[in-house]
Amino acid sequence: MTEGYITWIDKPTEEWTRSMRCHGAQSSSFLDCAGGRDTVVGMKKSNPWQVLGAAALLLILSSGHLVTTTFADVSHGKPEAATNYYRGIATEIAFSSPDNIFASTLDTVASYLGYDGITGVDLQNLPPSVLMNPDLLLATCVPGTNCTNTLKNRDAVVASLGPIPIRPDDILVARFFAPKIMNINEPEETRKLGWRKLVRLRSRSGSAAQIHHISCGIILFNFFTDGDAEPFGLDDNSLNTQVILVTDLKSVAPAGTDGLSTLYWLDYDNLTNGGRLSLLLSQTFDANNLPASTNGVQSYYVPDGCVACHGSNDKAPLVNYLDTDHWFDRLDTDFQKVKAKNRPLLVDAHTNDTNALAYKFAFDVIRRFNAEADEQVRNAQPQHDEALASQKWLEIHGNNNGHFPPLARAIGPEPRWSSDDTNEVKMLDTLNQYCFRCHGTVKYSVFNKQSLRERRPNVKQRLKPDADIGERMPTDRPLTNDVRNFLLNHLP
Repeated sequence: MTEGYITWIDKPTEEWTRSMRCHGAQSSSFLDCAGGRDTVVGMKKSNPWQVLGAAALLLILSSGHLVTTTFADVSHGKPEAATNYYRGIATEIAFSSPDNIFASTLDTVASYLGYDGITGVDLQNLPPSVLMNPDLLLATCVPGTNCTNTLKNRDAVVASLGPIPIRPDDILVARFFAPKIMNINEPEETRKLGWRKLVRLRSRSGSAAQIHHISCGIILFNFFTDGDAEPFGLDDNSLNTQVILVTDLKSVAPAGTDGLSTLYWLDYDNLTNGGRLSLLLSQTFDANNLPASTNGVQSYYVPDGCVACHGSNDKAPLVNYLDTDHWFDRLDTDFQKVKAKNRPLLVDAHTNDTNALAYKFAFDVIRRFNAEADEQVRNAQPQHDEALASQKWLEIHGNNNGHFPPLARAIGPEPRWSSDDTNEVKMLDTLNQYCFRCHGTVKYSVFNKQSLRERRPNVKQRLKPDADIGERMPTDRPLTNDVRNFLLNHLP
């Protein structure tokens, strides 16, 4: 899913911008949608042929694709498209049915993957040490003891398994600090801290998922706490829970053909609200472009809002790897209070000491998940910056659980970001803080110097203090003049 812009001048001192989305456009010969910026610019109404040309272009796009107005380069999608998408996957991969899918819950997801009886509450609340250990997971609750770490429907789960047990690698779980989901536009003193719990369920033999070529499901819980609160308390609930159903690599349709996509999206509401299927994710990616009345929150509808951050390709979206290094980077910039309290960023390590045995175990879970994500990305879009970044993470963390600075994570063709130039060191640090939230995965990564260089005119335009709403960067918060001037003066 890509974005395009046409900008024209009414008269020399007045400008206005109309943003259009080119849904599924296969060619950018008329409008460079993939570039995220106009190829038809500076068009004056005083020239009737240019106006006629623009009108004809609009007509062509409107006749071939759904054209909508938007205020950001990342698609927000539409509720009608989300509804149609869900009905489509109910048929395509037999997840629920077109009539019942809107009543589905995380319980339905677990059942589809072959884990009948395991509930959304179990997946949200049980600690990784229990979920990843089949013996502990299926243990009975001793009468008179605290059973909070026991399956709600343990007997039903055991009965459903049949002769095939749950294996140790069937369930992978990690809990971690999540800078990406926070409203960074709020001051640190009042900002809610974001935490995530990732549960990967491998499809069991004979399950509806396995029969319909889904290899696994990835469930991502999103929690927010006050600055002093410990995350993952018994009363904490995921504000919104995202699900990815990953297609078996051998079953993905070749590029340009009909067939199964690389993955499928589901989204679920808070469990306290019933945990039903939701059409959208509410997030603060565009907080700096939104009216104050919105509290910085924008709706991103399935599937377009998901695809935009996962490869910008509706047939070959990507599983994003977990970037541990970026979490630690941000402690020195936007989360200094978190650093001062030495909060464990890998929650189940209970420490940030990379030499501690518990840290090694927690980090290895991340490593195992990232290896799976990398395999998916390399098959879906091997040239994408996300593929280069996941490969780099695995390369430097093959036998090392430490934190690598930004320069050690540079990707792409030479010349890459270099420590030989102090401005380049500062530039990558600055881009990592202010831009990586989106431009780690959206269209390109700031860690790829040449990807950024190719977009230099566009980036400079968007960084200007008078950039139009919907074009200004970053989208999630304002820049100080010092930061803005440094970026403008030292872009590669």
